Amino acid sequence: MKPRQTRQLGAVYDVVHAAHDHPTAEEVHARVRRRMPRVSLGTVYRNLQKLATQQRLRVVHLADRTARYDGMLQEHDHFVCERCGEVTDLVRKRSAPPDCATLDRAGYGIRAHALTFYGTCPGCGKAMTHRRAPSRTRRA
Repeated sequence: MKPRQTRQLGAVYDVVHAAHDHPTAEEVHARVRRRMPRVSLGTVYRNLQKLATQQRLRVVHLADRTARYDGMLQEHDHFVCERCGEVTDLVRKRSAPPDCATLDRAGYGIRAHALTFYGTCPGCGKAMTHRRAPSRTRRA
């Protein structure tokens, strides 16, 4: 039996796949409401869960532990800027880091893994550098 495709499900899917900022359910709801003003938050939550179960999107838990939704299905990691909150996708060159192979040999059944780096993005790093730079006033 083919899963039922509703307008709401399609709208939620479209919003998550168009987003590159890993939105929360509330953010997805706000974006879906631009197209469907009467859609409820509960409907959005149910459709996010359905899409995650169907593996059509990923659920990501970052530093704030709030569930965020990611339309990029390719294996990748994340960088979170601790200053502005921007989340950047980091595409892997290899399918899994070496420690996964060690765990696999030890009998652990690995379905997936997540690696998240935390720090300062280039934009925030430049802004901090400019603010800390010594003043260039001359003394006579």
